[in-house]
Amino acid sequence: MESQTLPQMEPATNEGSSYVSSAGSAAVSVPAAPVREERRRKPRTWETPPAPVPAPHLDDYKSIVGQAEIDELRFLAQGLKGKSLKMVNSTAVGGGVAEMLNQLVPLLNEVELQTHWDVITGGNDFFEVTKAFHNALQGSEYKLTQQARDIFLMHNEQNLKRMQFTEDVVVIHDPQPAALIRARQDSSSRWIWRCHIDLSNPNPDVWGFLRPFIEQYDAAIFSSQSFSRQLSIPQYLFYPCIDPLSEKNKDLDDSFVQQVCDEFGVDRSRPIVTQVSRFDRAKDPVGVVQAFKQARKYVDC
Repeated sequence: MESQTLPQMEPATNEGSSYVSSAGSAAVSVPAAPVREERRRKPRTWETPPAPVPAPHLDDYKSIVGQAEIDELRFLAQGLKGKSLKMVNSTAVGGGVAEMLNQLVPLLNEVELQTHWDVITGGNDFFEVTKAFHNALQGSEYKLTQQARDIFLMHNEQNLKRMQFTEDVVVIHDPQPAALIRARQDSSSRWIWRCHIDLSNPNPDVWGFLRPFIEQYDAAIFSSQSFSRQLSIPQYLFYPCIDPLSEKNKDLDDSFVQQVCDEFGVDRSRPIVTQVSRFDRAKDPVGVVQAFKQARKYVDC
């Protein structure tokens, strides 16, 4: 698995300030940025990458789901003991798929399903194309060019040549590595395409380009029945789930919460309308702002 390390942030110097001397004399003023800007220029705790979290274990979930559920998972896994599985996606960190695999891969290995995780590589041109494909498959307008097709296929071919597919089952996540299915002709593996996005109203050109690759898989898995498409291969439904032990879902110390709110001037004594997501059209940040404006008509928030 490829990993990334976030760069350390150097604290910015403060060129100006406004202060009162310790002896209580008159204020001495020097041109300075607004207080909030000055505060934000100081190094903050969330600019330092956290230490890697330890790998999860099934027994960590015992207090949440109960011993019977853990025992059932171990029992079901016995039939797959010794089998091998490869997960392939486009990022090692960031995004829901990477977050899911960080938790899932250690758990699969714990029940002796030998699971490997590979991340495809590509240049900026490739990821610009796949980001456009991602949005287009969720309904955004997009003009598919031959250049975009060629970039997508070229980088998939490069990854295909550097990767090996000797596992019993290969799971390809989302559209970015979908064309890796061309390795299937040299492999006895079973291939599954796991779709994490909404395909209910895809751009017809992009879906028309990708669909022939998808229909070469042995099966496809979708997160919702409404997200799926008519395909010539079997389809399965795997509902999204919330991992209560992931970093996103752990309780935060109240002092840290207060520190962050103070940093941005958030008054915790009033109701807060917030959205936690990446800044993306699919997350509808404009809708959140509109909802906030509606709420303010009735509540001081």
